Amino acid sequence: MPVKKQCNHAGCKVLVDYRQKYCDKHKAEQTTVKREERKQSEGKYFQFYQSRTWRKASYLYRLNHPVCEDCLEEGLIRKADVVDHKIELKDDFSKRLDETNFRSLCHAHHNIKTTREKRKRKSDSL
Repeated sequence: MPVKKQCNHAGCKVLVDYRQKYCDKHKAEQTTVKREERKQSEGKYFQFYQSRTWRKASYLYRLNHPVCEDCLEEGLIRKADVVDHKIELKDDFSKRLDETNFRSLCHAHHNIKTTREKRKRKSDSL
């Protein structure tokens, strides 16, 4: 039986093959155009997350913190997939490599946090 995981789209509970990121419905939304739009609108942040420095720092942090910190608070043990910044880079770019600003999260918790932050940022700008 193939190993399954949840679609990476925030709130989507559809199970996909572990080698896939999104279900068929959300895969269509994740096009090269979106990537290019993000690259242009979030220039230095996008470049940072693609950098060797960040990939190495996040990899080492996940090695030392292999369990999702939000799941642990809920009494669950789930592997961490992502290293998240507690304080977003948009709010304080100088903390981008500060390990005290890192949190290991599973995709589900990271997507929830990201969606919440985007909504907050959007409401603050209105």
